[in-house]
Amino acid sequence: MTKNIVYRILLAVVTLLFSSCSGNGNELHTSEIKFHPGHYVAVAPFFEISEIKYLDEAAVQGVNKRYFWRALEPEKGVYDFSSIEEDLEYLDRHDKQLVVFLMDMSYSGKSALPPYLSEYEMHSDWGEFSPVRWHPFFLERFVALGKALGERFDSHPGFEGIAIQESSLGITEEGYKKFGYTPEKYRDTLIDTLTILQVSLPNSHVFWYSNFLPDNDEYLYQVADAIEDSGVFMGGPDILPYRRFLSQVSYPMYEDYQNRLTLFCSAQGDSYKHHKNDIRVDEQEPVHEEGYLTMEEIFLFARDSLHVRYLFWDYEYEITEQGQWTYADAIQVIRKYPTFNNSMGPPGN
Repeated sequence: MTKNIVYRILLAVVTLLFSSCSGNGNELHTSEIKFHPGHYVAVAPFFEISEIKYLDEAAVQGVNKRYFWRALEPEKGVYDFSSIEEDLEYLDRHDKQLVVFLMDMSYSGKSALPPYLSEYEMHSDWGEFSPVRWHPFFLERFVALGKALGERFDSHPGFEGIAIQESSLGITEEGYKKFGYTPEKYRDTLIDTLTILQVSLPNSHVFWYSNFLPDNDEYLYQVADAIEDSGVFMGGPDILPYRRFLSQVSYPMYEDYQNRLTLFCSAQGDSYKHHKNDIRVDEQEPVHEEGYLTMEEIFLFARDSLHVRYLFWDYEYEITEQGQWTYADAIQVIRKYPTFNNSMGPPGN
């Protein structure tokens, strides 16, 4: 009860502050809580949305696009949201929504963070850049970015919300020790991050990609409990029915919270080439004799076992394995199942 009262007070204060502000540069405004569940196309940073095939399909609700933090805040406190504004303008002409996926982690060999945060980042030998999210200064700057985005875009009817990257971290034991990591610190940081961001978005939503929490995955349940009445949506980065660690840690949360939180998931590159022998991420087994799971099987698992209401499909066209599927196959499934799991109506939180 106390948690609900505190959240309602914070929400009322932020809403009052936003309503007292004069124009934020958007010609379109809404005071309603946005809720557009269904199929979305997921694209990489700097991808031109105008190049997305089948965007005008009626069953496609919008786009989930990744944006590097360094591109949105080139200097401390100096924000450049022009790329988001351009994408919103284009999608508005096509009557589609935009989810802004904030990247504070990178797998491409180049940092996702602004230069002034470089000391709060760990590099791996395999090209991964992971943020020290539990550091107080990092948290302060990340929620400042979220607040700035909320002030600029929350009232825009085409802005569905903000997504934050998966909870898993690619940091070495040495890195954890250097920055005084504990699972309790990280749990509390996740709760603070999600709660503050959602209060900054009274008319939109935060999409929390949850999968693992180093040294204590059970703490993810405490995070989920803490955000239950906040308006935050919970999901994850993988739809891989036969991946064992997901079945053991991540997927049970979907079952447990299906009636408590609005759920989502994303079909990323691995979903287009997943098979029954694909049980471990670090061991590649021969493709099962039945071949790769079809895109329809991937969808039905997300719908019926993960109970999702938002589904983000990677715009996947690169062929890396013989017989794998592409987004051209996914769009057939999107057409066949234009809506799903929507009988419960909008979230009540």
